[in-house]
Amino acid sequence: MKRVLILFVILSLLLTGCWDKREINELAFVQGIGMDIDKDKMCNITVQVLKPANLATSSGGGGGGAAAGKPYEVYSSRGVDFAKAFSNFNTELSRTLFLQHNEIIFIGENLARSGIYSMLDFVTRNPEFRRTSYLVVVSGGTLDDLMKLSKNVEKYPYREILGMIQNQKNTSSAYVCDINHFVETLETEKVQPIVGRLEIVKKDGEPQHARFVGAAAFKYDKMVGLLSEQETKGIMWMDNLIKNTSLVVDKGPKGDKTHISFTIIKANSSITPKVNGEDVSFDVKINFDSNMIEQNSRYNLTDLKMIKGLEDLQQEKVKGEVLDALNAVQKKYKVDSVGFGQKLQEKYPKVWEKLKGRWDEIYPNVKVNVSVKATLKRSGLTSKPIEPR
Repeated sequence: MKRVLILFVILSLLLTGCWDKREINELAFVQGIGMDIDKDKMCNITVQVLKPANLATSSGGGGGGAAAGKPYEVYSSRGVDFAKAFSNFNTELSRTLFLQHNEIIFIGENLARSGIYSMLDFVTRNPEFRRTSYLVVVSGGTLDDLMKLSKNVEKYPYREILGMIQNQKNTSSAYVCDINHFVETLETEKVQPIVGRLEIVKKDGEPQHARFVGAAAFKYDKMVGLLSEQETKGIMWMDNLIKNTSLVVDKGPKGDKTHISFTIIKANSSITPKVNGEDVSFDVKINFDSNMIEQNSRYNLTDLKMIKGLEDLQQEKVKGEVLDALNAVQKKYKVDSVGFGQKLQEKYPKVWEKLKGRWDEIYPNVKVNVSVKATLKRSGLTSKPIEPR
């Protein structure tokens, strides 16, 4: 009996019970959270919270969805820091915010330019934030504009934007970055982060819809500028992030003005540092395969010279995107977003030790040689153009 009693005592100590359980009807499910600072340097948090009753009604039949209203509500809070702003939601919400379903953190432009270190510290310490959540810089409007967008295919704006991000991972038109990737880049010597950008499109001063396009360039935790779609693609070419993207050229092999569209089916790149004494340069080589999917001209693609001309046009287009990207990050913003310093450190560690203290001065003037090789694999089901008679 004594042994049995001792066993029960030990087992009772190991049982934790449900001390931390939360009932589902006590939670406010967050589907989108944005963070920014105002002119008084106060921290602002905006959340989009699901309204379960309206969500259920709008998904039912009989046309009741229109009367039910939107299936979400937007709340905002401010405080001296993000932890205080987050806790202040308790003063106006009857439920506890539940963040574990949220997959995007929207960053206001003011916060991005002033530095997001404090925000990163808050979200990485809070166990409810997912480290795989996407980071997105919002430009062209406020977080409140974003949360109240009306033109959406989905029931609520968050789901619309999440779909855009997931599409871009397959089409390579914008940069996709999550918390883990941003923190990892920050902790890598001399490599600077890039974050995807969401542009709010307005009409007559009112937000209409959003476009996930381009990127925001950072120097450490501060945004230094916005990158266009073409500049962003140039960086992604160098970073080996291009897949299933489209490529459009606006002239033909004979120099005539036209539009020819290709889809990239395979791509790879390499960056090789070259050292001559204290002179450093880099060779960037990009190779890709493509299929032609549309043309406005009347080219006979059974002609090998014509195929070579189309490959040359693609090479010229991609090289232009890469050079535009280098001009933006290397000359304009002076940030090593591609990681040239890291490549130098990996291949020539002794040279890097001598140069790393002056890399911020050296990097903007480093020569980068870009070469591109395109291979046109297929021209679709039709090799000869349609000839109207």
